[in-house]
Amino acid sequence: MMSFRRWTRRAASGLAAWAALATAAPAAAQTDWTALYDRLWQAVDTNFYDPHFLGTDWETVGQTYRARAAGVTSEAEFLDLANALLGEIGSSHLHVSAPAATSGRIGRTSIAARFETMDGRRVVAEVAPLSDAWRQGLRPGHILTSEPSALLGDIGTLAEFEVTTCEDRPLSLQARREQAFWPPEGPGFRWSRIRTGADARLGYMRIDRFDDGAAELADQAMAAFDDVGAIIIDLRGNSGGNVSSLRLASYFADKPVPGVILMSRPYLEALGRPATPADLAAAPRIDRGYTGGAVFEAISRHGGAAFWTEAVDTPFTGPVVVLIGPETGSAAEGFAWFMREHTDARLIGEETAGALLSGDRFDLGDGWSVTIPVHGLWGADGTDYGDRAVPPHTPVVTGRDDLCAGRDPVLEEAFRQAEGDISTGAVAR
Repeated sequence: MMSFRRWTRRAASGLAAWAALATAAPAAAQTDWTALYDRLWQAVDTNFYDPHFLGTDWETVGQTYRARAAGVTSEAEFLDLANALLGEIGSSHLHVSAPAATSGRIGRTSIAARFETMDGRRVVAEVAPLSDAWRQGLRPGHILTSEPSALLGDIGTLAEFEVTTCEDRPLSLQARREQAFWPPEGPGFRWSRIRTGADARLGYMRIDRFDDGAAELADQAMAAFDDVGAIIIDLRGNSGGNVSSLRLASYFADKPVPGVILMSRPYLEALGRPATPADLAAAPRIDRGYTGGAVFEAISRHGGAAFWTEAVDTPFTGPVVVLIGPETGSAAEGFAWFMREHTDARLIGEETAGALLSGDRFDLGDGWSVTIPVHGLWGADGTDYGDRAVPPHTPVVTGRDDLCAGRDPVLEEAFRQAEGDISTGAVAR
């Protein structure tokens, strides 16, 4: 699945990205907002993967919002209108980008910190290590006591705001407004191993993206884990990628390995009805093709649908623990669903983002663009996984006290379970 910008639960970075668009300077007076609206509506009408628009009467909705487009006078107003229009469908991978984003202008942004809501309070969950916010003393666990709007402004300017520290002391800070968290930190796929006993070894993977090349990295990682007794796979910061995630999943799957099917508008329109398992079984098989370009090319070449399945010569038969959370999205959710339903892996953490679709970007002219979900994802048994959040087997929530103490209760539980499997001999290797 193609990537998309971070979702609403990535509170600070998402808020900053939204603000950079919503507060952009008014566009030139000659912009024909109604014509721009028509191009937006038509792009979605033509390319949205579901011909039924997830139950939305797209024609009627379009007419309603078109009447409002005549009254638009600025970029900010048009962006509000466009977001409201697209929100009628209620889909992930569906958003408009204003010229401030497409032209390379940064516009307004926030400080380089990510916030989460805990017990009704805005709590710092992460601070970018190179940021001015970090240098000024902002830390995970601090509670924002100022209005969130105080953080917003032009990039490079200073934000003045108040927090409550982990010691419950009020603290006034000034921090430069900076763009952070995207592009994500690299490399996005890395692994390590630890020897916990004479004959006991544990493997750990942190995968923040399933981008082009991830399939080859999965092979390298599993080769390095040829003598480990259990594996922990951390997807909590994984924002997506493409079907290269299936290569790693195939090391742990039942045999024969089930696959995933991507279907687009042309294929679904030709069917004229919901897809059945028989339709899915008839979808053309793709041999690897684990890059974004290869995915789109394969689907286009085969009439709008393609079936990816994979098998490996040396599957891993030991215990596997997968860490998930609200920032786990898109292709990472596809991997998590696969592991939950087709392997013996245990999922620990919090429910995922519920943003599992494949999107592409379309130019609207005048510097505007729209990202639209162009492929849905189905399992070989006919299950539609579109935007379905993945629940954990073992729910574990990270709280403010954990952030203040530098603890990671999700990883702690994963190590506890994995080491318990090794010590009790519950490993097949």
